[in-house]
Amino acid sequence: MDRLSGLLAFARTAEFGSFVAAGRALGISASAVGKSVARLEQELGVRLLQRSTRRIGLTEEGKLFNERVRRILDDIDDAEAMLSRTRETPRGRLRVSTPIVTYHLLLPVLSEFMARYPEIELDIDFNDRIVDVIEEG
Repeated sequence: MDRLSGLLAFARTAEFGSFVAAGRALGISASAVGKSVARLEQELGVRLLQRSTRRIGLTEEGKLFNERVRRILDDIDDAEAMLSRTRETPRGRLRVSTPIVTYHLLLPVLSEFMARYPEIELDIDFNDRIVDVIEEG
């Protein structure tokens, strides 16, 4: 996770051109951003940012690295969004066993349920016998 935080700090610094703005975006101090980027540069053995008293710019290596890091971070965002969507949409199989007499009562409700939750597979058993839920699942 420390490596990911270094990538995030670098990407935000490249995006905003300042440790202060990157820190605001990440909710950490400018000093923490600077240290995180410095650790990343040390691990990689290459200077990614050109620092001056007035601004921060990307070195040639930093530009190449930033393009790749942006894609990686976008992929992570996409993966998180995909998981979020799967949590939002109910899916799976629902088995219902009910007496035959409830057929006419449940039919309109089940139709509406199926339209609202298309990812749920309904397995309905209209039967007057007693069902052993553990045995039959």
